[in-house]
Amino acid sequence: MHDLVIIGGGPCGLSVAIAARRAGLDAVVLEKGALTNTIVGYPLQTSFYSTAPNLTIGNIPWATVHPHPTRTEALAYYRAVVEHESLHVNVYEPATGLERAADGTLVVSSLRRDGTTPRYPARAVVVATGSYDTPNRLGVPGADHPKVQHYYTEGHPFHRQQVAVVGGGNSAAEAALDLFYHGAAVTLIHQFAGFDPRVKPWVLADLQAWIGAGQIATFWESRLTDITPTFLTLEMAGGERHTLSNDWIFALIGYRPNTSLLENIGVTVDADAVPAHNLQTLETNVPGIFVAGVLTAGTLPSKVFIENGRDHGPRIVATLRRRFAAE
Repeated sequence: MHDLVIIGGGPCGLSVAIAARRAGLDAVVLEKGALTNTIVGYPLQTSFYSTAPNLTIGNIPWATVHPHPTRTEALAYYRAVVEHESLHVNVYEPATGLERAADGTLVVSSLRRDGTTPRYPARAVVVATGSYDTPNRLGVPGADHPKVQHYYTEGHPFHRQQVAVVGGGNSAAEAALDLFYHGAAVTLIHQFAGFDPRVKPWVLADLQAWIGAGQIATFWESRLTDITPTFLTLEMAGGERHTLSNDWIFALIGYRPNTSLLENIGVTVDADAVPAHNLQTLETNVPGIFVAGVLTAGTLPSKVFIENGRDHGPRIVATLRRRFAAE
């Protein structure tokens, strides 16, 4: 039996694993994709808003060329952390079930690529699966067409294509700018009157310059109403409609965490997809099951970042050490 099973191999899940190893606990991490899979899915040119010291875990130093680390630097750092701490991380092994056995032991089921379905009995479980897996949908006719994408990686495939970017946050702003630099004809569509105030300042300044020069079209306070293979239709706040020729749509309008594992074992999840949990210990309403990282904020991931989510691991492990010592 493991002392702890951690579901999710992002920075916050790894932070739990580091704290557990240093406390002498037997812990295993189950990650459905690659190590730090969410960061793997970031656009190739991404630079973090935060500086390197705010993204470290386990107090392991991180030296970068520039103050704001790149995606490539981040991936290298977190790989190095796993090796340095000798963490037990099983990648490409999604957790498929979470239950309590008759004797009270928690059991996590998973699926390996060879088709086997191991079961991991544990004294405690931490779910740190983030919020990047389930994109918010547009909910209009044609929204399921293959040309509608919910993740953006790079601009080259869209050279000389007519591309609409829906959204006004960092993801949408960075995608619109990168697409423009790769030769796409970009139209930005957002339901509000301007960009999210949290957009990276260096991205925003560049993007606004091209918008001001008329090189990137914008439709503020607008929403899509219909999508066809070659067109899109949008409606502005005043009711005015426009039909535009279109090849691709990036609907970068946020994501929702998958809380099914938690709900199936009885964890209460509110309308904002926030699992019920003690704000100090991070334990849910189901004893022995904890949450960590962005998952603790549900559909409001801007409340929890690596910077504050990395502290969840030591807090959870401190709780477990006291509990295990008393048993």
